[in-house]
Formats: sequence, C-alpha cells, structure tokens
Amino acid sequence: MNNTNQPKTDTIVPASVFLVIYAIWAILVSAGSNFIQQFDKIVIGIVTNNNESITQFTKSFTNLGNTSVIIAETIILVIILVIFKKYAYACFTAGTMIAANGFNWIIKHAIARPRPSVHHLVYADGYSFPSGHSVGSATLFGILIVLTLLLVKNKPLKTIMCAIWFCFPVLIGYTRIFAHVHYPSDVVGGFLEGISFLLIGYSCLYHYYYAKS
Repeated sequence: MNNTNQPKTDTIVPASVFLVIYAIWAILVSAGSNFIQQFDKIVIGIVTNNNESITQFTKSFTNLGNTSVIIAETIILVIILVIFKKYAYACFTAGTMIAANGFNWIIKHAIARPRPSVHHLVYADGYSFPSGHSVGSATLFGILIVLTLLLVKNKPLKTIMCAIWFCFPVLIGYTRIFAHVHYPSDVVGGFLEGISFLLIGYSCLYHYYYAKS
C-alpha cells in the first residue's frame, strides 16, 4: 500500500446533504407516511420470492453483516493499518465505525419501529429502523472504498476492488429485505446513515491529517 492519492476536497457539504436526507427519511418512517408504506410495498413485491437457491444464499450471505462479524472485520482492518503504520487511517476507520453504529443504536431506540410481522427466514431481534446490517456494511465497505482510492496505485486493481466493496452492502441490504427481517425503508435508512458518517469521517481525516500536512 502506498499513499500517493491525497484527497483534494472536503466532504462536509455532501455529508450535510446526506444527513438532511436521512433526517427527512427517518421522520417519514417514524410518522408512518403513506409514501414510505407504498415504497416498502413496491420494493418487497420486487425483491421477495420463493426461489430456494436465493433463499439459501440469503441465509448465508446476510451473516456477513452481523454485528459480531462487522466488529471483527473492523478490528482486523484497524490492526492491518496499524501494522503498516497508517495511524491516521486506523483512527479514521475506528472512529467512523464507532460513531455510525453508536448513532444507529440511538436512532433505533428513539424510533422503535417493529420489524415486519411476517415469518423471518433468519433470526433477528431488536427494532427495525434503521437496518444495523445496512449501516455497518455501508460504513465499513465505504471505508474500504476510501482506503482503496487513497492507497492503491494500480488503476485497474483499484476499480475492481472498489466494485467488489460496493457490492457487499448492496447484497447484504438485499438479503435483509428478502429474509423479511427489515422493510426496504430500513435498508435505505441504513445506507443513508452509513454514507453520512463515512463522509463525516472522511472530512475529519481531511482536516486533521491532510490539511495540516
């Protein structure tokens, strides 16, 4: 890994935009708006089916977004960054993940949305909005995209890696809907929250590391 691609712009403006969109989305969910109900109904109708192969894939792949797995992956990533003496990136990774998932816990209990009442294909407890799997995976794999852009020099490899990181949260979010443990609006809310904190973390990295170097 080689640090040759320093960020040239701050991300606080897009972070603010995503936070506003997330706040509006959370308010609509909390209010049980007709728009959210229709959105969930349409997406559920598109996503869910009885395909046995997809069901088996869902039951396995969704585990990659489990809290314990995300925590383990984060710890491993931080350790790797420390080993390579990328201390600023290690702090960026740990701080962003802690902030995103801590805020998610607060919002979950503040809105206290019950999970879908239909049969769940996998075990899930706690409240429904936002999807913790979506928040955790969007934040972690978003961090991996940022680190790939900053540290990988080879452009074809960089593109492939970023595409792979992007697919993980999308597929995890899909499995949460397919498994009937989250509404689509929970997953969207999780993505919005994860992206917001990713951009906030990147802004902190920019100001406290690159802007001073």
